Amino acid sequence: MEIITSHNALDFDGLASMVAAGKLYPAAVKVFSGTLSKNVKKFMALYKDLLMIKTPRELDLNQVSRMIVVDTANINRLGHLREIAARSDVDFLIYDHHPAAFDDLSRGAREIHQVGAATTILVEEIIARNISISAFDATILALGIYEDTGSLLFTSTTPRDLSATAFLLSKGANLSVVANFMDQPFSGEQRQLLQVLLNNVQHYRINNLDVVVAVSETDEFIPGLDAVTYRLFEVENSDVIFVFALMEGKVNVVARSRNSNARVNETLRVLGGRGHEKAASAIVKNKSTQEAVDIILQQLGNINPGLLARDIMSTPVKTVPTHFTMEEAGRIMLRYGHTGMPVVEGQTMVGVISRRDVDKANLHNLGHAPVKGFMTSNILQTSSDTPVGELQKIMVDNDIGRLPVVDNGRLVGIVSRTDILRTLHGDDYPEDHEVLYSLGGEELNCLSMMEERLPAKILAILRLAGQIADNLGSTVYCVGGFVRDFLLQVPNFDLDLVVEGNGEELAAGLAERLGGKKRIHERFRTAVIILPDGAKIDVATARTEYYEFPAALPRVEKSSIREDLYRRDFTINTLAIYLNPDCFGDLIDYFGGRRDLEKGIIRILYNLSFVEDPTRILRAIRFEQRYSFTIEPDTLRFATDAIERRMLGKLSYKRILHELILILSEKDPGNSLDRMKEIGLWKYILPEVKLEHLNRVTLKRISIVVAWLEERYYPVNVKSWLVYILVLLARLSDDEVEGVLVRYPFDNYAIRAIRESRQVPATAELLTQNDRLAPHRVDKILGEWTRENIVYLLLLVRDEAAWDNLVHYLDRKERVQIEINGNDLKEMSIKEGPVYRMIFDRLYQLKLDGLILNREDELVQVKRWMEEGKFADKMVD
Repeated sequence: MEIITSHNALDFDGLASMVAAGKLYPAAVKVFSGTLSKNVKKFMALYKDLLMIKTPRELDLNQVSRMIVVDTANINRLGHLREIAARSDVDFLIYDHHPAAFDDLSRGAREIHQVGAATTILVEEIIARNISISAFDATILALGIYEDTGSLLFTSTTPRDLSATAFLLSKGANLSVVANFMDQPFSGEQRQLLQVLLNNVQHYRINNLDVVVAVSETDEFIPGLDAVTYRLFEVENSDVIFVFALMEGKVNVVARSRNSNARVNETLRVLGGRGHEKAASAIVKNKSTQEAVDIILQQLGNINPGLLARDIMSTPVKTVPTHFTMEEAGRIMLRYGHTGMPVVEGQTMVGVISRRDVDKANLHNLGHAPVKGFMTSNILQTSSDTPVGELQKIMVDNDIGRLPVVDNGRLVGIVSRTDILRTLHGDDYPEDHEVLYSLGGEELNCLSMMEERLPAKILAILRLAGQIADNLGSTVYCVGGFVRDFLLQVPNFDLDLVVEGNGEELAAGLAERLGGKKRIHERFRTAVIILPDGAKIDVATARTEYYEFPAALPRVEKSSIREDLYRRDFTINTLAIYLNPDCFGDLIDYFGGRRDLEKGIIRILYNLSFVEDPTRILRAIRFEQRYSFTIEPDTLRFATDAIERRMLGKLSYKRILHELILILSEKDPGNSLDRMKEIGLWKYILPEVKLEHLNRVTLKRISIVVAWLEERYYPVNVKSWLVYILVLLARLSDDEVEGVLVRYPFDNYAIRAIRESRQVPATAELLTQNDRLAPHRVDKILGEWTRENIVYLLLLVRDEAAWDNLVHYLDRKERVQIEINGNDLKEMSIKEGPVYRMIFDRLYQLKLDGLILNREDELVQVKRWMEEGKFADKMVD
């Protein structure tokens, strides 16, 4: 028997994880391991009849052979099931998000990920397996994620939690129900406890960190100490908080941290505590409250000192004199990648200028005006010994992006928003910013080329977009790959529009005029228009991106078209075409993209490009090989430097896989694979695969065989990239292949194809030695194979007779289908049951072999079987 269980004192994350596991393993029995939290108890009082979760005493636990354990990996948290878990004959499958502990279960398969909620891990698997869930299921799963992430506000929340939540909302999760159980009002006891703690708060300054300790003592147990601690933490706004509450003779300790230097799970370990780096708890017996406090304060003396302004500030400071023009200031900021700079008069700082100020000046044709007229003179500043936490608070409270550091009236440094983010994430950005692009060339209007090269429908859409933007007081441009391929005369009609103004408004107007539908993504200021014929138009508000740390996904801010183009990967992708009626067709080329297109060069815009996003190295190779271009020497140098600094090691395997799939989806990716090896990139992709051992003829034939198969059996859809994966992994051992599957998040179809491919070489040999196998026998071998493995098999079968026999089978399989159905068998008085499947399977075999041809033959054959007495004990009523 298989059971699904979670930890004692079950919370909503544990309950939701159990429900999700039940969807993944429907044959398993859900069992409570012990007590339930107060909120879960209330929930179960209403919904227990729908969830059907048993208690241990309702089962014969001696029959348990496998335990699916969720939201914990710790044997000591399994309550009444702990003894069962200790048995050596019980297997385990664990889904958890907590840091490892010495007393964790060590046997069985483990899915342990650093996400905000364990439920997220199981929801991702539900999505990957395409398992259907109801709105009620989605609501319970949402409860689990919302609880353990503090309604997605805790620092432990990850993008994966948000993606899982978005999926659940799309499935009808009821946020009113979630809010009803999440936002439980404080009880009278909890309010009194909070007041006692507020009256007993002590602040300590330890290694530049603000540490709060609060103590209460009572004879009664008051539930919800974690919620009370969270509320107290909000009120005190410190770096770290420890709450010590003596209840029923035990000291209950709850700790929270906002600073990565203070890992409260490590601090509480001395008291037997456990948890996450920023949220942990402990229960202490046989010690007084003060003894527990003293132990923790002593432990805190060992934490790393908090950073000060002098530790993270940039110095010497790049400044702009007051007499510089706004245009000059803008060029300096763009050159160094700054979003703002101090303004000085002599040696004295008199203001700050931002890129937004520059954009405002340019908008009013005042680029020639001096900086002094636009700068902000009301300057907030700080000293070099200010703690980073205080710097962050100043920036957040005042919504500023940079803070000058002044000691004794002298400007000694500057701290930017990005400097703060580096300290939070422990990153190692290079100090200097170097641009690689050159200024754009002569002006060009593309109207005549557009009229010549573009379909009339596409040109009409672009004109309409320009007219709508004009009416809205906005400016719209066609950008990116469409413009690049248009100039290269490569067919590409995927429209990508960028709007200076309100992109959502333009998308709504364009969708209405074209009879299409729009989807808005407000967070990223983007929209997609879906036209009646299925074509899509992407619309975005002009935006700039900054990377909080190397290899991170970018953060987005509203900006101008110049900044929008500056955030892109290569100069050839920074081109735009103006669409408003007054200058329709004007080419926008700030960064020399047209010149690089003509020279066949792949060039990044600045030296940090690959550090900020190492996946651009893979994209550089893909574009280089697609267009037969050359990666420019400095760009190649910075790429190899990023590789040597192991920047790809900072990427998730999910992002690497995405880029690898794009490369393998190109027409002939073999050269790209060689290029990856040449510059030292391949060892971070699939180091197990020795590219020099690959059969190049087989690689070249993949696209040919895929095209042949798709044309012959249209509309079959073959994932060509997956065929390349099968060929790349062919020489690996089974263990090596499984290692690749653990590392990379392939979907279930790809995993099935990869594991299935291990049979292909032996099958190719079998078909070659038996080149006259009847179609039904071939079908028994590979009737359920994926399309990609059929391609792989065709690649390996080199004998002409065996190839012809295999193609004969594929042709037959494409055309053959059973024409009679269950109603026909009923009319023949054949009893319903497994015999129907047996009859249809046998008819299918005969039809594959050409021994019966049509519906009449099928009916005659079934009657003959009845007369012969076949299936006699199963067929007749």
